[in-house]
Amino acid sequence: MTFKISPKSEFHITERMTYRKENKEINCGFLWKSGSFLIESPPDFLADYQQEIGISVGNEDYSEVRLSDEGQKLIYFSETIPAEEQKILSAIFNNSKTTDDFDIAYHHKGWQLADVDIVMWGELDIRSE
Repeated sequence: MTFKISPKSEFHITERMTYRKENKEINCGFLWKSGSFLIESPPDFLADYQQEIGISVGNEDYSEVRLSDEGQKLIYFSETIPAEEQKILSAIFNNSKTTDDFDIAYHHKGWQLADVDIVMWGELDIRSE
C-alpha cells in the first residue's frame, strides 16, 4: 500500500541546494506551493516528527516526490561573497529555466554542489492510496 504525505499548508516544501567554493557558500532553491512524498510502507517517523523542523527526503525511502509547478526561487549567500559576485550569481540563478542551467553555470565558475535536499514541514496530511 502506498502512503501519500503532504503538508496541510501551502509553501511548506523546500528544495535546497548548497554550493561551496573556497570559504564561500551559496544556498539556493525553491519554495514550492504544494507537493507530496510517496512511501510504500506506513511512515515510521511520526513519533519523532517536529513540525518546525520537518522531514527530509533523505531520511526515508520515498518512492516518489511530487512538487507543484508553482514556486518561488530563493538564493542566499555567505558573507564571504563580494557584492559584485553575488549579483552575477543571482543573475545566473534567476535567469535559469531549469536546475541544470544554474548547476552547470556554477560548476563552470568553480562552485561544487555540496548538498541537495527536499524538506517538508508543518502539520502533515497522511493518506493511504
